[in-house]
Amino acid sequence: MTPRWQRAALTPSWIRWLPCAFVYLTVVPGESRFRRSAWSTIVPWEGLAWCDPGSVDEWVERARRRRTGRDAEDAELHARQHYAWMVRIRATRIELFAEMCRRRDVPVPHTVGELLLCLAEFGLFELAEQDGDDPWVTPRLDRDPLEVLPLSAAERELEARAQRDDQAVLVAIAIRRLAQRTRRRWRRRVVSTSLTSLAGAAGVTEEQARRSLADLGQIAELGVDAGRGGDWLRLSVPWPDFRLRFPFTELPAPEHAI
Repeated sequence: MTPRWQRAALTPSWIRWLPCAFVYLTVVPGESRFRRSAWSTIVPWEGLAWCDPGSVDEWVERARRRRTGRDAEDAELHARQHYAWMVRIRATRIELFAEMCRRRDVPVPHTVGELLLCLAEFGLFELAEQDGDDPWVTPRLDRDPLEVLPLSAAERELEARAQRDDQAVLVAIAIRRLAQRTRRRWRRRVVSTSLTSLAGAAGVTEEQARRSLADLGQIAELGVDAGRGGDWLRLSVPWPDFRLRFPFTELPAPEHAI
C-alpha cells in the first residue's frame, strides 16, 4: 500500500541547525511509527548531508544570462558577493553542527543515512534497534533545540534570541500572505485579522505572535492597531518593502535567507 505522506511535526528553528538533507526526513507516512523501509523510495540514503551550492562560475553564468551590457557586469559582481556570503554562512553552520556532534560524542554525518543515525542520538528520532536493518522509526522533530543541543549558557541566550527572530519571520510570512490578497494601496496594505487566526497561520502561540508583532513594528515598520479589544487586529503593512523582505514560503536556512 502506498503511504500517505505528510510533514512531521517540526520545531521550525531546526532549519538553522541541521544539515540541508534533514528535510527528506521530515516527510513521513501518516502513521506516527513506521518502518525505515517506508522511506526507501524517497530518501537518497547515500546522498550528501549538506547540499552542494555549486561553483561560483555557475552562479555568475546564471546572473549574466538575465542581463546585458553594463547590467551584466553589475549582475556578476552581485552574484560573486552573494555566493561568497552564502558559502561563508554555510561553512559556519557546518562547523557549528559538527561541534554539537563532538560535544555529544556522536560521529559527524556526511550522508543522509548517517544523518538519521546522528539525529537519533540527539533524540530527534527513536529507532527500535532490536529490529535490525529495518527498525521502527518515531520522529521527535517537535522537540526544542534548547532542550536537545549541548549549549553553553551564553549559547542558550543566543538561541533563545534566534528563536524569537524565527517566530517574527513566521508571523511576517503569514502577514505577507494576507496582505497579498488585499486591495492595492499606495505604499501600504491593510490587513484585518485576529491574533488567534494569525498565530494559527504562523504556527506560533498567541503570546509569541503578540511579541512578534511588536518586533516587526520596530524592524519592518509594521503598523499594529488592536484598539477594538479582544484579539482583533488591524495591520498596516508597508508595501512592497514587506513583500520583498519576507518572500519565503517557510522559514529558510540562513544561507538561503540572504
